[in-house]
Amino acid sequence: MQKKLTLFFLLAASFTYAQKKPLDHTVYDTWESIGPKQLSNNGQWAGFSILQQEGDANLYFNNLLNNSKKIIPRGSSLKFSTDSKYAAFLIKPQFKETRLAKIKKKKPEEMPKDSLGLSLIHI
Repeated sequence: MQKKLTLFFLLAASFTYAQKKPLDHTVYDTWESIGPKQLSNNGQWAGFSILQQEGDANLYFNNLLNNSKKIIPRGSSLKFSTDSKYAAFLIKPQFKETRLAKIKKKKPEEMPKDSLGLSLIHI
């Protein structure tokens, strides 16, 4: 009985090990990391960015009182106003556009530019 149980566990372990995806260079580009984080002065809003190795980041606003969420595509560099009513952030150009401009070796003044985003924060 003990030999059968041991054999079963060995087979199950080898089966699950065989299904793991190997790490290669295509996997690295999909990894994400948490970027800069900020809390509003009144403590009701938290903001953070989820950055990708290759691709567009997202900026998240979380209301800590009612767990509502706002997502700003390509947002970064968040700053809350001192009265916690407004949030200012940058909106980066799309990753595809920036990469294409770099491939074409455009001058810095011809590269896609960041935009300024403002959001009214309310409960």
